[in-house]
Amino acid sequence: MKVKEIIAYACGFIGEKEIAEKLNQSGTVSYSDKEQEKVDTLLRCFNFVNEEIASDYLPYLTTEEIDVKNSILNFSDLSKTLISVYAIKGSFGCNVRFREFPEYVEILGKAKSITYSFLPDKKDLEDEFVFFNGLSARIFAYGIASEYFLVDGLSEDAEIWEERFKESLFVLSRKKSEIKLPKRKWF
Repeated sequence: MKVKEIIAYACGFIGEKEIAEKLNQSGTVSYSDKEQEKVDTLLRCFNFVNEEIASDYLPYLTTEEIDVKNSILNFSDLSKTLISVYAIKGSFGCNVRFREFPEYVEILGKAKSITYSFLPDKKDLEDEFVFFNGLSARIFAYGIASEYFLVDGLSEDAEIWEERFKESLFVLSRKKSEIKLPKRKWF
């Protein structure tokens, strides 16, 4: 799904049907200055929501092969912008101990790979967006509407959409696997 389709979905929530129609058109579309300003704001809101989801709710994880010298791995050497380190594995897949610092991680052993959460890249209107972990255009549209109203200074409307956004994310983030209770003990 393209980013502009998600933003068009959010336009239905904020009452911008003309912009939604233009976003759903194929080919080159011309916007008035006021419409272009709103589209730019909505795109910024989309990127804010995408970063918020990745950093606060459902982390975007990646695993990367690493070559560490002197037991120090600078975060700038990684291919993506790191949020948090989840695991560092050695050559046989065993966990390696590490200490995290603001700009690097000190690895206590031989490391071959790192699993970490990262900030997503900024998207443009024509970029493709792939949903994961049950995320949907509806959830993003809730977040975009909330951010848009907040930017516009309509805090009551923003609060309504933020509540829907956070409730939807809460439903996605809860545990869905089998829950095992401890066995009963007879005394």
